[in-house]
Amino acid sequence: MSIPASSATPRHRPSLRERLRREAYLLDLQVWLDTYPGRRRRALVRQLRADLDAAAVESSMSEAIASLGDARTLAREYLDLLPRDRPRWQVGSAWALGWLAAWLLVVGVFVAALLQVAAGAGPDGVRARLLWAELTVRNTEAGVSVESLAGFPWSLVIALTLFLFVSRAWRVVPALRPGRRGGA
Repeated sequence: MSIPASSATPRHRPSLRERLRREAYLLDLQVWLDTYPGRRRRALVRQLRADLDAAAVESSMSEAIASLGDARTLAREYLDLLPRDRPRWQVGSAWALGWLAAWLLVVGVFVAALLQVAAGAGPDGVRARLLWAELTVRNTEAGVSVESLAGFPWSLVIALTLFLFVSRAWRVVPALRPGRRGGA
């Protein structure tokens, strides 16, 4: 459905400098709204963009942005409006991925050290254990090989535990939400 030309309000297109200032502010706001639900955050940013453009017609983009205040403070106000009993999936995912990245980095450094030792160890290579991972490294003239004896995947279990704990996944279950125990 389109708006008839006679009732349409003339649109003011902000200058490049004003749009850059607006987008820098909105990007800063989005960084501080990282735990805000994704779909709602995108809708909020779209609405704020339109509101800033409308306010800039009346005054300037700088004044419109100044009227919203500091991006961090505004984000905190929006986050305070969210229910306290919601899970934080993004934060949990970041912790789990951080753990896996750190574990892979440690294993990589460990394998690099074993490769140096394996060069003089002969055709059987070097076998070593790093916590729950048992590795065999062979470094011969025919080639280099790294073999892992897979046991229980503890690194994935730790990543999953971090994800569930940090994201507060238990809050999905209504009976486990804070303030709902004992008939409260």
